[in-house]
Amino acid sequence: MDAAIRGALARRQSDEELLTALEALSRRPLFRAFTWLWGPALNAKDRVRFRPFILSCFSPSGINAQGTWMHGWGGENLAALEQWLWDADRADDVEVFRRLFAWRLSTLRGKHLDATWRAEVLMRAQAARTRAARHIALAKVDVGLGRMDEPTALALDALDPEVARSFILEHLPWRWQNTREPMWDTLRERAQARGDAALASAVYRRLVDEDTWRQDVLALASTLRDPATLVRELEAHHPESLVPNAAQVFVELAEARGRDVVPYLLGHLRAVFPRQGMVRRKNAKGFPELLALARVRGWEDVWSALLRTSATAETYDAEVRRLLNDTDAEEGVTRRHLLQLAGAGGEANFLSWGVTWVQPLTDATAVALYAHFPELLRGPFRMHVASGWHSAYPKLVTRALEANDEDLLDFIASRAAMHVPSFGTAREWARVLDALSTHYEALPKEGGAFARRAANALGALPAYAIGAMPVLLEKNRLARLFFLRSDDFYLAEPRAVRDLLEAPQIHVQALAFRLLGRNSARARELAARNRDLLQATLLRPLHRRTRHAAFGALANAAAHDVETARALLPRVRDAFALPDTRYPKESLVDLLAQMLARWPELRMPTEIPTVFGPSAEGDRT
Repeated sequence: MDAAIRGALARRQSDEELLTALEALSRRPLFRAFTWLWGPALNAKDRVRFRPFILSCFSPSGINAQGTWMHGWGGENLAALEQWLWDADRADDVEVFRRLFAWRLSTLRGKHLDATWRAEVLMRAQAARTRAARHIALAKVDVGLGRMDEPTALALDALDPEVARSFILEHLPWRWQNTREPMWDTLRERAQARGDAALASAVYRRLVDEDTWRQDVLALASTLRDPATLVRELEAHHPESLVPNAAQVFVELAEARGRDVVPYLLGHLRAVFPRQGMVRRKNAKGFPELLALARVRGWEDVWSALLRTSATAETYDAEVRRLLNDTDAEEGVTRRHLLQLAGAGGEANFLSWGVTWVQPLTDATAVALYAHFPELLRGPFRMHVASGWHSAYPKLVTRALEANDEDLLDFIASRAAMHVPSFGTAREWARVLDALSTHYEALPKEGGAFARRAANALGALPAYAIGAMPVLLEKNRLARLFFLRSDDFYLAEPRAVRDLLEAPQIHVQALAFRLLGRNSARARELAARNRDLLQATLLRPLHRRTRHAAFGALANAAAHDVETARALLPRVRDAFALPDTRYPKESLVDLLAQMLARWPELRMPTEIPTVFGPSAEGDRT
């Protein structure tokens, strides 16, 4: 790679030819690790022309010709890198400068890095003569390295409060547990004096320690009489960092002001979280007192939210058992309390996926709930008995089989079919998988009963829930039944096949593609019926093997009748314009060829082959 890059840079060629050569090299491994080599050279040739390529391939990690990883800022190209940084600074190219500046800063560590960054921030802000120039200057040094301190923040605020405000908020330090980050009292007081409550609150919430926060909120509870004002001020003072003893402070607030503080508590109960003990998790300090206070005062909203979000699984399970065992309570009251406990305790969402945490019930509690309120277990409490590493729920499965509860069994089967039995619960899982497999194998195959039930279970599989499919099929009897041993039964039931196509789990969709790609009249008929779902696979991101299976289903759909082929052909032709370099265009060509060979009347003029016969002289000879 080193030799190839140096050769491309040294060759006499136009900028367009150089860019083409480098784009070809960028598709090979380790090209980005040579940014220290090709980056300064491209900047020197034409900073503007090569800028998009530089930004798309930029990487601060470095490697040399011997294959040794190194810090890219330094060595033979240090002067060229410094020149590149200076050129970006002079041109006010914020994005390029920011990357290069962070690269150079990363050569430093600890206090030296912080001091260098702060000095650069102040120097650039003070050198700027206009507000627009200060915005650009601070944007250049807005990198993820370096820690802001109060003297630097005060200097920026004195220079231009309007410009400095967003920069300071972006770089406020975090106060972690047991750290000694001091409160920025001077900046906070200055912000309060000019009426900037948002900045003052942000500084306070980020840097306040637990003892100070407790004293302040208790003082607010004793002085502010209006409930709305109290809640607003409590929100403005709530720490952004973790507070291990938040439950104890919440108890003191509730005892001091009663129901007035409930809106604030409901918004911050997730600040109360279990702590890790020597063997298992324990409830947070103050949690039992807060739970008891909410129960005694009849604050059902606080009581239920606290159990869902902040209790250990053992405490949550015990509370459900207490409700079920309370024979003195009316059935309607018990049902209402149980409904308040059902549901997710929290969630975290990322770019394309999310995580939800739910309190699980034990097998015994699940059986008791099923005996008293079966509709609750089938409905809102279903997520609380989702089997996994913690339990396989063998007793609940037995009760559901005895009652022939199809809805509950299909849900349990959906979770069981994606689980690989592991050490610790392997015996429980063996019982559950054998029982469920026997149940589904005994379902009537005629009339589509088995296919519909199996499709219901597979359709309830969550997306991304299956990892190693070969391992699952090897160790899970129920998964083998659903994915490998039932193809003919699915094809006999059109609704089941469509349910498989619409399932969120990609392995279930791949099963449907495989079924519809089989060489049979039935598969071709069903593929044509589901052309609306199959044509979408042409544009979806799919694994190569899954895409080939989808192509087989599309070929079957097009082979069924000319109208289906006529509707699919434009979509197939459009797929050739996709920019994805990993898209199997050669397989797409094969799919198009199969469709045109089956229906020649659908060929475009450019797709009609020209056959050249022998010449006249050839005939005579």
